[in-house]
Amino acid sequence: MRFEDLEAFLVVSEHGNLHRAADTLGMTQSGLSKTLARLEGEAGMPLFERTPRGLVPTSVGRTLLAHARRISLAASDMRNELAEQRLARTGSVRLGAIPYLVPSLLSPLLARFFISRPLAVFSIDTHLSARLMAVLQSGNVDLILAARPTSVPEDVCGLPLGPLTMQIVARTGHPRRAAFHTLADLSEERWAVPASSLYLRQWLEERFTSIGLPPPRVAVESTASPIAFGELLRQSDLLGIMPPRILKQAEGQGLAAIEGPGMSWQHELAMFWRASGYLSPICQDFRDAVVKWCEEMEI
Repeated sequence: MRFEDLEAFLVVSEHGNLHRAADTLGMTQSGLSKTLARLEGEAGMPLFERTPRGLVPTSVGRTLLAHARRISLAASDMRNELAEQRLARTGSVRLGAIPYLVPSLLSPLLARFFISRPLAVFSIDTHLSARLMAVLQSGNVDLILAARPTSVPEDVCGLPLGPLTMQIVARTGHPRRAAFHTLADLSEERWAVPASSLYLRQWLEERFTSIGLPPPRVAVESTASPIAFGELLRQSDLLGIMPPRILKQAEGQGLAAIEGPGMSWQHELAMFWRASGYLSPICQDFRDAVVKWCEEMEI
């Protein structure tokens, strides 16, 4: 099968429409139809079926789609490697990180890194940890800095960076804050928390369920960073979670840690990359710089 035919097949699968796919590829619809016919001839079976929703891959089409995506990623890695060899030690790094790490780790580290790599180019996407892992596996970033999940996917490699502490917090003027001594004292409170699909939420709930308490009563949940709830917590009696370091910064003004057993805990942070993906020399250098920085500094 021709590589360009597989690339066209991927675009048709994405759009589900020959006309839009042809426009994207810069070719005629009849030319694209011939490409698909050639692929179907090689597969020996139809690759798409027409539905009211457009073109949908058949079971054979889905099989080809999975392989085509892997081939496309491998080809992208090959092009990146060849380009990197031409550019020696310049190049770009596509990085994903949890929002908290941008000011606390990445900004000062990049300032140091650019001293020896002045021509490096970085693009940084910020998401919470669960989303970052998906972005990495899709090949849209080279490296991610995220909380280590309970189970690391088989197609991903990682290195530990150290612990990130999380703390239950409330506004300084919360009318019941003085009475909060144990997790049981918080069982009737309402919370602004990460969405249920995110690691931080799962770990918070485990603090309660592990000692026989019901999960926190949710008033607001979001896929945004817990730090984004700062103003909401300052203006209400909701409880939330934040890294203690944030309480010393502008985002944490007016908030205070709730002290007591179980009110704080640590998550292991790690850096991850695709096991089968190509890491350019500049990416490898930056990976080593992150590890060294975290050994020297408190996250």
